[in-house]
Amino acid sequence: MIDPRVASGLRDLLPAVMIPRERILRTFRETFASFGFVPIETPHIERMEVLTGKGAGSEEVLRQIFEVTNKGGTPGELALRFDLTVPLARFVARHIDEIGVPFKRYAVGSVFRGERPAKGRFREFVQCDFDTIGTDSRLADAETALVIYSALTAAEVPRFTIALNDRKILDGALEALGLDGKTGLVLRSLDKLNKIGRDGVHAELARPAEEGGAGLSEEQAAGILDFAEGGRGRTDVLDAAEARFGANERAARGIADLRAVARLLEAGGVPADRIAIDLGLARGLDYYTGVVFETTVDGWERFGSVASGGRYDNLASLFTPRRLPGVGASIGLDRLLALMEEAGALKGAGTAAPVLIANFPGTDPGVPMRLASALRKGGIGCEIYPEPIQVGKQMGYGTKHGHKLAVIVGPDEVAGETFNLRDLETRHEDRGLAWSVLEDSVRGALEVIEHRGASS
Repeated sequence: MIDPRVASGLRDLLPAVMIPRERILRTFRETFASFGFVPIETPHIERMEVLTGKGAGSEEVLRQIFEVTNKGGTPGELALRFDLTVPLARFVARHIDEIGVPFKRYAVGSVFRGERPAKGRFREFVQCDFDTIGTDSRLADAETALVIYSALTAAEVPRFTIALNDRKILDGALEALGLDGKTGLVLRSLDKLNKIGRDGVHAELARPAEEGGAGLSEEQAAGILDFAEGGRGRTDVLDAAEARFGANERAARGIADLRAVARLLEAGGVPADRIAIDLGLARGLDYYTGVVFETTVDGWERFGSVASGGRYDNLASLFTPRRLPGVGASIGLDRLLALMEEAGALKGAGTAAPVLIANFPGTDPGVPMRLASALRKGGIGCEIYPEPIQVGKQMGYGTKHGHKLAVIVGPDEVAGETFNLRDLETRHEDRGLAWSVLEDSVRGALEVIEHRGASS
């Protein structure tokens, strides 16, 4: 027999996870749409040259690409997408005359990376992306962070913090320190600060270039790390950065842009204590050019960022000579779910329908079919137990799978056109209710249960 286990880094998802997962996805889609973002879809498989073009991603990401070879196909021609942003750039370049700019899109789908599996890190995972293409506006930058805040808040994610930086500040600081030729290497090392710590990043920065490091002196490496680690806090950290690097034109522009974004977020109603300036925040992908975001759940930072992104003004240049600046972010659904599950914040159930209709022994099965149809027409989900077994066992099934209520109709109830309504948590049962009040009775009982859960 074949072992039914899944490959390393992949997962089966049970209903107890899938049901809240679908609920969160609905919340995200509704949030994106409320800001004017429209849905698109791109293929899971892209041409390799699309995914590996200069600037599409860091060397580390590109090494994790899953190659796809169809029977009789050309090796190295196709690959699974590793994010939704590079396919977006290709999509926009191809369809720009149809969609126009500014263009605001969202997309939800699986992406694939051949990285080593770890807690909250998988080889296939779902990203929820939203992007604004065709504008340099700081308002679009700030709106990206506002969407992150709104979507996570609506999904009842535990308290989180959105860290902001602007790559121009880091680029300008490195330029002022005479390290502009090593920007990519330095930023990719800084991006690992939370993963491998100061000593690990210092070692990478000081390692000779021929050994894959940045080749910085001990003093340069320490200076960069001091700047990165000392630059986290409220907007006042920008004052210190301006005093040190404000003479550099690029750094000064980044500081001004970040201040503008912070002011707009305040105007948008994002609490100040949910925003942190982090001058060491780099983001590992090469295509970021301006503001960058990373969102972590307070106290659960070991899971890494659950929502991240930034501005990428040159990515579409891979596919078109037309300048198409963009800004966007991605919410990592599977990492977020893993975190919420471990934190006890995932409200799960084994069923998507709140009501179980009993299949009472000796009752014509057409009766539960009729009652279930009436409830569904009223917008109330319900499940009929398929077998006419002992009612107690049916109630046990309902409790186990997370049904809230059970509608029970035996031969006596059929004769009187009545039903019994049982609360499966408290076991309280209202008897002899008329079929004519079925929908109102069930709806009212569900509202009581919802209120009970909110106050507990």
